Amino acid sequence: MPETPEAPPSSSASSRGRWTDEVLEPFRSMGEPVADAAIQAVFANNEVAAVNRILQSLHSNVHLVPSEMPDAVETYLNQTDDWPEWADAEKVRLGQQLFQRYGMQMTLAYFTWSLPCCYAWAKAAKVLTWTGGIDKHVHRRIIETAQFVLDVMAEGGLGPKGFGVRTAQKIRLLHATIRYHVGKDPTWQASEWGTPANQEDHIATLLTLALVPRVLTKLGLDFTREEEDAYFHCWKVIGHFLGIHPTLLPRDLDDAEQLWEAIQQRQVRPSEDGVALTKALVDYLKMRIPGTMMDGIVVTTMRELCSVAVAEAVGLEKTDWTRHLVAPMRLMFSLSDEAQDQADFAAKMSASLSRKLLEGLHSSETGGSRVTFRIPQSLQESWNLAGAEDKKAS
Repeated sequence: MPETPEAPPSSSASSRGRWTDEVLEPFRSMGEPVADAAIQAVFANNEVAAVNRILQSLHSNVHLVPSEMPDAVETYLNQTDDWPEWADAEKVRLGQQLFQRYGMQMTLAYFTWSLPCCYAWAKAAKVLTWTGGIDKHVHRRIIETAQFVLDVMAEGGLGPKGFGVRTAQKIRLLHATIRYHVGKDPTWQASEWGTPANQEDHIATLLTLALVPRVLTKLGLDFTREEEDAYFHCWKVIGHFLGIHPTLLPRDLDDAEQLWEAIQQRQVRPSEDGVALTKALVDYLKMRIPGTMMDGIVVTTMRELCSVAVAEAVGLEKTDWTRHLVAPMRLMFSLSDEAQDQADFAAKMSASLSRKLLEGLHSSETGGSRVTFRIPQSLQESWNLAGAEDKKAS
């Protein structure tokens, strides 16, 4: 592993607001007490098989019934499914409506901006490659992330016993399991890399989802401040369900953008892990796009959305002829935005790439095993994907 380069010059302190290194650094050694306690109790009671069933239920996207769960996990689920007092139900509804309307374009951004940003954080990328099997790991992470986003952003996903709440709770347990196992590995350098799946990495990942509307303006979409605020608030509520420390949840959108800038300055560094993860991601997305002529559009879109620092950190290859498609793509996104109608021809064209990726996930396999991927009915109808489930079953 090459020596980690020195940090790039810091921009003005005002761009980071209150998020100084002194504020953020302690969160690198912090896990999540509630989920950690549940997992520790399960292992102490030698209920490993039950943990495996819980994590498998995340892959297969099914609910667990109480009889299948250890007491500690059932208690955890009952303790962590309430909305926070500060949650605004109307903003959550507006945020989900925005996703219902622009979710195809947002999904494209998750694949081509959110994940590369995660891989650009050298310390966070370390835990993602720790267990080996990078290709299998990246494929499963793509599917799980996409499923999680669809579950929490679908109509009713964050309601009582909603699919989104349950998926967030299970991901929270998955992170606790990672901390339990990797944290016991004597070769894990906690003093240098932090606690595996720590709080800073969690809020950073959440921001790659919560700030997507801002990123999509690079492709011609335009959102009102009210829409961006509602979308961010929706993800702030989701962050609560994921067990992110209340102190780390930004107060508002401006605060979130300052936190994002601080984390980028702190964590974006070139690494072999980030390069390997991104290569696996690019290869996977190319595989999901029919044919080979448009393979270059994956890297082209990543380079258009990601910062130069992120692109360099993850070793993105150079763009090919598909870079000339960026302007038409931006025009199509803009037209679909003006049309305000996902049934419009331009909207369908602008979302065609993400549609192919979503449809490809239905036939996904990781490590030779089939992965179940479910698009909520309300989103299938909004995105004209109503036949996707039938395609998967055939």
